[in-house]
This record gives sequence, structure tokens and C-alpha cells, in this order.
Amino acid sequence: MAKFTVEYVDGWPMAEPLGKKEAALLSQLLIQGEKVIGIIIGNFDQAVVATNHKVCVLKTGLMSGQLFGGKSTAFDYRNIVGVEIRTGFAQGEFELLSGGLSNNQGNSTRAKVKMAESPNGLVFDKKEAAHFNAMASKIREKAGGVSSPTVVVPVASHPSIDAIKKLSELHAAGILTDDEFASKKTELLAKM
Repeated sequence: MAKFTVEYVDGWPMAEPLGKKEAALLSQLLIQGEKVIGIIIGNFDQAVVATNHKVCVLKTGLMSGQLFGGKSTAFDYRNIVGVEIRTGFAQGEFELLSGGLSNNQGNSTRAKVKMAESPNGLVFDKKEAAHFNAMASKIREKAGGVSSPTVVVPVASHPSIDAIKKLSELHAAGILTDDEFASKKTELLAKM
């Protein structure tokens, strides 16, 4: 049973309550007019907060490296290259991937402690995985990492390219005139 409730607003999970220390850290990161659009809370009351401008990881207590204080790290959506969710038997890991930060992959207890201390991720109870997956999906979407699937056809195997190659062979053999080759080539290139 979760110690907090989660509502979904526009697909973003909103977990309540955010602890006093975490709320104080967040208030230091927000700029005027910035809006909180998603919150998830992991183990040790660590939180990931999404705003309309950035994603913040908030940590207090021993796992932040500060006995009585805390640390917060903000990631601009443009700098986020991925979000990973890893689950083990009882716990999972949520990790923001950004240039210059090392990836803490692993499912051992030592890896969980590293993730709990790292500035770009946190550990959560496996039963909360659906909320963390929802947050990850929305962050990927906002960061531009998720869009409609694009089918890429390699240029070398495009039907028009193959047809142009055959035309070129016919032209080289003298079967097609320069004008015929140029006309047909232009027609095939327009289909690409």
C-alpha cells in the first residue's frame, strides 16, 4: 500500500504529499511562472518533479550526502537523452540519462545504493512501477525522445533508386538518349 496517493493530470502522475524539505528544495529551483506538472516519490522520500521547463531530482537526508540538508538537480528537457526504468524482485530504479552523467546500471544492492545517492535517479518500491513508467513516458515525450514512429528506407534500397540505376545502365548501353534518361530520372526522383 502506497504511503501517498497518485492522480493523473494530462497523463502526468501527481503524487502527494511532497515532504517539507523536498518542497523547500523545489521552491529554490522554480522560476517565476514555472508550473509543476508531475511528481513521483520514491524510497527515502526522494522525488522526481517535472515542470513545464525541466525535471528536478530532490533528495534529503543521508542519501543526499547531507545529514540535515538536501540536494537538488535540475535537467532541462533538451539535455535529457533518455529515461530508464529497471525493476528487480522488490525494488526498481528510475534514472534520467543526460550527457556527462554515468549510467548506474545493475540490479545488485550496491547498485541500488549508488542510484539512491546519484543526482540523476532514485529507487522505488516495485509496486509503484506503473507510476514511474508513466512519468518516464511523459518525460521522454516532453524531451522529444518519443514521437510517432518513423520508417526509414535506406536510400540504397529505395525502388526509385533501383529504377534509376537500371535506367543508367540502359543509357550507358546507348538504348536511352540523354533526354529520355533525364526525363525518366526526374520522374522517378519526384516519387521519392
